[in-house]
Amino acid sequence: MDDVSVIILSNNMMDEIKNTKVSINVVPITDNDKQVVMNSLKQYFFRDEPLCASLGLMEEKESVVQLENFCADLLQSGVSFMAVSAETGEMVGASLNTTICRDNEIKQFGDENNDKSSKFNDIMVLLDKAGRDVDVFGHYPNINRIMELKIITVNEAYRGQGVCKALINKSKELALELGYQMIYVECSSHFTAKAVERFGFQCIYSLSYSDYVNKQNDVVFKTQPPHKYFKIHVLLL
Repeated sequence: MDDVSVIILSNNMMDEIKNTKVSINVVPITDNDKQVVMNSLKQYFFRDEPLCASLGLMEEKESVVQLENFCADLLQSGVSFMAVSAETGEMVGASLNTTICRDNEIKQFGDENNDKSSKFNDIMVLLDKAGRDVDVFGHYPNINRIMELKIITVNEAYRGQGVCKALINKSKELALELGYQMIYVECSSHFTAKAVERFGFQCIYSLSYSDYVNKQNDVVFKTQPPHKYFKIHVLLL
C-alpha cells in the first residue's frame, strides 16, 4: 500500500476525529509499508509506551536505534497488521506480531547483557525475566505454537475507536488459519491489559513495577499512573 501515510494532527483535528466514528481497514504489513509503520511507531509508541517513557528512552540515541531494530526484526515475521483509515489512507494503528514454537530455541536476553547501560537493554531484561517466570510451554504442555502480539499501538487521535479490537481480531483470524493454539501478549500498559481482558484474554502473570528493582535495590521503572503492573495475558484458541 504505497499511498499509506502518517499525518501530523493538531489538537483540534484530534478532538474532531475522537468525536467521529472512523471506518478502518486492517491489512497485512508489507515491505512497502515498513517505513510508514516505523515513522508511526516513533511518533506514538516510542513516546507513549510506559517503560520507554519512565526511562526517557527517546533521549538516548543508542536505545532508540536498538528499539527501531527490534521493531524491524518483528516485521520480518510477516504476521503483523496495520489499521488504515478508509477515508484518508492514514495508518491509525498497528499490531507487530511474531510466532513462538516449542521446538525453536527461545532467545534469552541473559546475564551477558545485564551490565550494559542502554535503557533499551533494561526493558529487554524485564521482558526476559517475565518470560522465564511464566515458562509458557512448561505451563501449557499441550501448546506447541503461539502467536505473540509483541507491540500493539494506536495513534493518539484514534484511540477509543475500536482500532485495537480490530487489530487483535485480525491477528486472531490469522493465528487460527495458521494453526496456532494460543495468542500471547505482554502488557506494559494498564490500558492494553484492560483491553485484552475485555476480549477474553486471561492474565497469567503480574509484576508490580514498584517491586522490580536493580542490584542496588532501586526501582527500575518509575511509571506514571495508572501503569502499575507488567502483565502477561493469553488466549487459548
